[in-house]
Amino acid sequence: MNNLPQIILFQEDEKALNYKYKLPFKLDENIKIKSIEYDIDDFKNSGVKLIGPNPTKGSIYYLHPYLKKEYIHSSIVENYLLTEKLSLFRRVAALLGARTISTKVKLIESKKISIDVNGNVQVYAYKGNINLKNKEESINSQFEITEEKITLQDNFDLNKNIDELKLMIDKFNLHHETGIKSLIEGRDSRKSGTSLTSLKISTEISSEYNNLLTISAQLSSPIFNVDTQFKENLEVVNKINIELNFEF
Repeated sequence: MNNLPQIILFQEDEKALNYKYKLPFKLDENIKIKSIEYDIDDFKNSGVKLIGPNPTKGSIYYLHPYLKKEYIHSSIVENYLLTEKLSLFRRVAALLGARTISTKVKLIESKKISIDVNGNVQVYAYKGNINLKNKEESINSQFEITEEKITLQDNFDLNKNIDELKLMIDKFNLHHETGIKSLIEGRDSRKSGTSLTSLKISTEISSEYNNLLTISAQLSSPIFNVDTQFKENLEVVNKINIELNFEF
């Protein structure tokens, strides 16, 4: 399957076929409505992998930003993608010879997402009675790594790993990940004659999830059947940064 939609919503067959005639705006082209009765088998047989609970009426799945045939259920997607992003940085750093990696996660801000009658997505500063400090501590408890130590083995080959990581950047279209690119280039001494010995990076790890959630906000229209958790997810959208310290 080429050009897979970023967001899939499963609905009863009649609604999947006729929602266009009842929806008062044009649905974003990155969203597709599938029939729970007739489309699931074809969808799975096309080679895609569904992560999380099996599809039911109202299930929403998000396309993995790097793995183009993997969809993640909306109930687990936020933690899943945050963990994936953090793991990506750690894997790259280890392949580049990092001996220690330490992290600190920081909640920057919270916003609210809604749609207007024309289907336009609106993003507002969140003014609810949420304790941001407690939320930040909760996020840190899930994702912070105080320090991780790595031992290089005899078969470690930095130049080979650099070449493979550059291919990975192209394969998964990670050119927007400037932190990862700077790590790779900084460790490649073949042209410059210099090599990084330490680096500190600050990057947002919530951008992919927040982008998918913003697009899917149109699904909060009353015409669709979605679970209450999805609507609650639109109420508080967190921008999360992570500081990573690498020592080589």
